[in-house]
Formats: sequence, structure tokens, C-alpha cells
Amino acid sequence: MKDQFVIMCVESAQDVSVLLPWGRHFAERLNHKGLMLLHVSKERGDERWLEESGVPYASLVGEWHTAIEGLATAFNGILALVAVDASVRRGSLSYPARLLREFRDCKVAYLCVPKGVSLLPRGGEVALTFTYRREGKEKLLWASYLTRFVGCRVTIAHRDYRDGGFRSQLANNLRFADKLFKPLDVSYATVVLRKGGNVDMAAVEQLDPDVLIARTTDARDRDLLDWLMPLPERRLLGRSTPVLFLNPREDLYILCD
Repeated sequence: MKDQFVIMCVESAQDVSVLLPWGRHFAERLNHKGLMLLHVSKERGDERWLEESGVPYASLVGEWHTAIEGLATAFNGILALVAVDASVRRGSLSYPARLLREFRDCKVAYLCVPKGVSLLPRGGEVALTFTYRREGKEKLLWASYLTRFVGCRVTIAHRDYRDGGFRSQLANNLRFADKLFKPLDVSYATVVLRKGGNVDMAAVEQLDPDVLIARTTDARDRDLLDWLMPLPERRLLGRSTPVLFLNPREDLYILCD
């Protein structure tokens, strides 16, 4: 009996076809975790497409937000997968705005997979961004998992700050990366971002990584102007790059293998 699970959040057979290769890949590589489907709807419907997948599943009547918030505690989830597609109807879980709304209180990392994107290859590039803020620990941990278990390369992208204080804080963050990665025998490259704007978007455009590890926006850090603008995460989900999101939570669940 598996004690931890990679959970694919699905609304249709098409979602299953998008996510199943990724789910099997991660469940196998992350020290042979369990694999399951999670389906949530307002009322009970035809579940034959879930049965035909050949994967254990849970089909619940209720709200996606409630089920997703309980992924770690109710289902022993360590990673969630969800398909993302900006062309679907707005009410779909795959629609970027709804996806982000439903996952805003998710306590595990969630990988948003655009339809038609190839499986993360061995030796593929995983990118994450550093700023002068202290927000990188969970990003580094997941980067280490993808390196150690999946065989990826890690690139840390950052700004070339002119402000001395910001440069010093960034240097401290990079030293922390060295401290965390060295005992795990994880190597990484660093890249200076050339474009301005949101650092995650700049990293995607400059590096075109196979997966981006990103932290969602902390509502406590948003000012009035930010509330009037679309979230940076929305723009990321409009790209063809899979994004592994981590919510800024004190009770975030991470792997410990």
C-alpha cells in the first residue's frame, strides 16, 4: 500500500490523456509513489471514463477548492497535476483564472501541464528565479528532487541589481542555495536576466526551460496597483511551459526523501 501519492486533478477523459504520462513519470521517479485521479463535481455523473483509465481514483461530490485544500491531509498527496488550457470554457478547472483560484490554498506543489507538451526529459532544464527576497527554500527543495530523482539540470535566474543592499541579499540567497545543494550533490548554473518586468516571465522567455518552478503571489505583498493588474501567474499559464507552483504558506507540505 502506497503511503504518498501523485494526484492528477481531472474533469474529463481528455485531462487524463494529458496528465497520465506525467503522473506515471513522477510517481515512478519520486521513489515509487502512488498514483491516483481526483475528480470533483456538483453532482454524481457517469464515471466510466475514470474506471477506464486503469488508475485508482476518487470521485467526490462537492467543491474543487475544498478537495484541493485537503490533498495533503485527506489523500496523502505530495504533488498535484492539473492540465491548463486557456482556450477552454471559463468554468473549466483547466482555465487559468479558475485553476489559480481553486488551487490558491493548495498545501502541496502543483504542476500545471499545457496540453500537447512533451514529457519532462532526463537532462531537461528546470529553472527557478531568485530575487533579493527570502522566498527560495521550497523552490530549491523541489529543484533538488527533480535533479536527484528525474535527472534534470537546474538553472537559477536572477536580476543584476545595482542597489548594494539588494545585491547583498541576493548573494545571501545564492549562498543558501550552495548550503542546501552541496550535501545533496546537486549542481546548478546561474543566469542574469536581460529583460525587465516579472522575473518568472523573463526567465521563461530567456531560457525556455522544460519546467519552471515558481512561487505564487503572496496577497500580503500586493499593493493597490497590483490588485488592478492580472496576476503574473496568469501570464505564465498562457505560455507552453509547464509550471510547478508553490503557494506562500506556512503549512506547505514537501517531500522529505
